[in-house]
Amino acid sequence: MEVLVNERPRWFNLHKASIPDPYMAPQTQGGREGLVILLEDLTDLENLEAELAHSDRLASVGRLAAGVAHEIGNPVTGIASLAQNMREEQDPAACRVHLDTILQQTRRISSILQSLMSFSRGGSVGASYQSFPLQEIIDEATQLVGLTRSGKRVVCESNCPAGLQLVGDKQRLSQVLVNLLTNACDASSPGDQVEVFAIPDGSRIQIEVMDQGVGIPQQERDKIFEPFFTTKAPGEGTGLGLSMVQKIIQEHNGSIEIDSAPNVGTRVIIRLPQHPDGAE
Repeated sequence: MEVLVNERPRWFNLHKASIPDPYMAPQTQGGREGLVILLEDLTDLENLEAELAHSDRLASVGRLAAGVAHEIGNPVTGIASLAQNMREEQDPAACRVHLDTILQQTRRISSILQSLMSFSRGGSVGASYQSFPLQEIIDEATQLVGLTRSGKRVVCESNCPAGLQLVGDKQRLSQVLVNLLTNACDASSPGDQVEVFAIPDGSRIQIEVMDQGVGIPQQERDKIFEPFFTTKAPGEGTGLGLSMVQKIIQEHNGSIEIDSAPNVGTRVIIRLPQHPDGAE
């Protein structure tokens, strides 16, 4: 349970156990001699896990930064060229066309930066539930991962029904998709396809991220959700990605499973309730 203490959140677990009288006759069992109550303060653990989640986000931002810089460089060069042309342009109609193109490119830059800033923001403890279109975080994650070196080699496709709403912590669920899509792109070869599916299933939503990559060996599948376990080369991964993904999904009362075959590909299956317990 989350409780505000001096305007700060704290997390507690309450455990209780009855103590029967060992000398009580079997036919009178059911009464109790005593009760043990244990109040466990989990605030430090929650704070540490929030810091780890934020560290993983910042590590992802670092990996994305090079692609973002390159993606922004192209429209900036175009804007500079158009602005120089306008200094010599005498035709008002041509100037308006140049201005429209400049505005279009600035909106593109703003969109990229907004996606990156939204993803990097955070570090607070606790979930902030809201209702939002699932397509928004899928598009944002696809755009960000598509800027990376491995993301540019593959084709990312989204198959999400329009109007599908999800209630949850938008920022954390965005982190889930960025981590899964990054892993899928890293495991893929140039020209491969990475697909995201969203399937409504009664009161739940099933999200699948599917790649055509190298797959996960059987002996490693039991370890992939362990913190700091990674199959990537040193310096290319923190080993926190899937661990954080699993924790975030569990916080939303969901489930995650891996279906993978060597040299065939990997499918990550997430099932989330549309209205998690505790969401207003």
